[in-house]
Amino acid sequence: MKNTVIVVLLIAVVALGGLAITKTQSAKQAEAQHALLKKELDDARARLAEYDQNAVALREKLEAAQVESAANAGTAAKLTVALTNTVASTGTNTKPANPFAEMFKDPEAREMIKNQQKTVMGGMIDKNYADFFKAMNMTPEQQAALKDLLMNKTLGSMDLGMEMMSGDLTPERRAELTKQLKEANDAINQQIKDLLGAENYSQFEAYEKSVPDRQALEQFKGQLTADMALNSNQEQSLLTAISEERQGFKFTTDYGDQQDFSEDMFSKFTEERMNLYFQEQEQLNQRILARVQPVLSADQYNAYAKSLKSQQDMMKMGMKMAASMFGKKK
Repeated sequence: MKNTVIVVLLIAVVALGGLAITKTQSAKQAEAQHALLKKELDDARARLAEYDQNAVALREKLEAAQVESAANAGTAAKLTVALTNTVASTGTNTKPANPFAEMFKDPEAREMIKNQQKTVMGGMIDKNYADFFKAMNMTPEQQAALKDLLMNKTLGSMDLGMEMMSGDLTPERRAELTKQLKEANDAINQQIKDLLGAENYSQFEAYEKSVPDRQALEQFKGQLTADMALNSNQEQSLLTAISEERQGFKFTTDYGDQQDFSEDMFSKFTEERMNLYFQEQEQLNQRILARVQPVLSADQYNAYAKSLKSQQDMMKMGMKMAASMFGKKK
């Protein structure tokens, strides 16, 4: 009888133990399932937030593109009329050697170009200098003052640049315009220095040199699909590599140096000097590609190589057009 009781007790203990183990396992499974569901919910929320951010960014890009497209379309139509009128004014059977040069002589056409640039430049300055405003902890008033100075600097250079492209000029007049351009830039730079202070102005100069690289990087980012998007570390590494390589590269003639007034633009735009610049730019691109390859995935790297090629092709086209406007044949 005693043995029977012991056996019954053992069976009961085993059964209870099995039930406890089963319940423990069930609890663990439930806990694991709960954790898995929570992770899936968190992931879904993160994806939804990312989709919302992308939707906002895409909407902002679309709105900006629509505004700029409308402004460009309106200006293009007006300039087409101005160009047509300029050609027509020379006679039905003759055309000016450089109709664009004739157009730049027209005060109304020049004013249209300036007004269009004012529309575009405001948004570009906001975007290109946003990181600088943030890094300097600038107040809204300081930002507005600096933006006005940058706008005046661009528009002032544009005025003199259009006069330079308005037709054949004597060497004396070209030298005079180059001097005026340097003096105008120096005056604006001094005002910026007074606004920022000497120490912050040094940082501004360094940042200003990186603006073309920032613009090129933004252009590249816009070409990437969602699955190839750069993360923040890649973006910063890419910008650093591009800027350092560009600033460390010595061009024979640096067409990108906006502060070089050692000679007038006509002297720079010769076929020989431009071809050498294109070769040197290709060398720089190869240095940049070698520098960024460890940072990018294979797909990102291939896309960036194509982007650099596209940018260089556009640059060549623009420089050749400028040379044609300046009328340099050798």
